[in-house]
Amino acid sequence: MKILWVLLFFVTCGLSAQQHPVGIKLGGNLANLSGDDTADLSSLFNFHAGFFMEIDLTKDVKVQPELLFTVYGFELSEGENKSVRLNYVALPVMAKYFLSEAFSFDAGPQVGLLVTAKNGTGSLADVKTDFFDRDFGINLGASYAISNKVSASLRYYIGLTDVTTVQTKNQNRAFQLSFQFKIK
Repeated sequence: MKILWVLLFFVTCGLSAQQHPVGIKLGGNLANLSGDDTADLSSLFNFHAGFFMEIDLTKDVKVQPELLFTVYGFELSEGENKSVRLNYVALPVMAKYFLSEAFSFDAGPQVGLLVTAKNGTGSLADVKTDFFDRDFGINLGASYAISNKVSASLRYYIGLTDVTTVQTKNQNRAFQLSFQFKIK
């Protein structure tokens, strides 16, 4: 089922690429967990990369589906293996409301599939059993078109589902700064 959704996205992008701009998206994440027993956790800086497509709905509204590899996680306050990196394949679908030709407010849902979960810096330990395979949340942010081919966006991801299999309830949170490059 998961592979079907990814294939459907690529087929849609391939069929629609002739009518809608597509491109590459790259950026950084400042992520952490929110919820029970997270006071001692610090934010972890990492990255996201992937593809996007813009679909015009009206003069002022566009929809932007994305397929991203994104790294969330957190830093533990003590211990040998302090970094915990949660690697997701994420599918955000953003509604973009343009206040001008260059500036938009963006909002939309995101579903993520956990690919790997590792902690440590040298030999990484697999901690995937401590986390659920799925994540769902919403993104809120803004975008600015620097040129016809390049834009920048700042967004905040608010995870709505519990991502930890332990007794606490924790959700992903992340600030994301991205640059988008239209290739067609």
